[in-house]
Amino acid sequence: MFGRDPKDPFSEIFKVFGMGVPMEGLGGPMGKSMFQMNSMGLEISGKGFMPITLIEGDETIKIIALVPGINKDDIVINAIGETLELRAKRAPMAIMESEKIIYSEVPEDEEVYKTIKLPAPVKEGNSSAKFENGMLIVTLPKAEKAKRTGIDIE
Repeated sequence: MFGRDPKDPFSEIFKVFGMGVPMEGLGGPMGKSMFQMNSMGLEISGKGFMPITLIEGDETIKIIALVPGINKDDIVINAIGETLELRAKRAPMAIMESEKIIYSEVPEDEEVYKTIKLPAPVKEGNSSAKFENGMLIVTLPKAEKAKRTGIDIE
């Protein structure tokens, strides 16, 4: 059917909509995944449950990551050039000895990470991050050479 790999039924959908192709399969929210988004030049890889949103402005790139159940002190952010790395460690749930978990959609005791190739180089030293209510917001100012500038026509 469409000449695609039977193990990856979504590859044609990704191609048709220009979303790139999952490099290691869909992976799901808990598994490893790597997506290439060729139209924007983005490459995103990672492991674990950490949904992200990337927002590009004229002078900044903003990354919003949902990291439920993770403490601020357990998050590591590294930026260099055109790459951002987010790492976090989720602590085990605190339950009483007389209790047991019978159902949970929250992964327990897990390290999660995302490595993002950004659409432009950034100034690492002028970056900022805010963490509130399980949401991490990283703001990265674009490097001078990456800023959009208008060109007047004579």
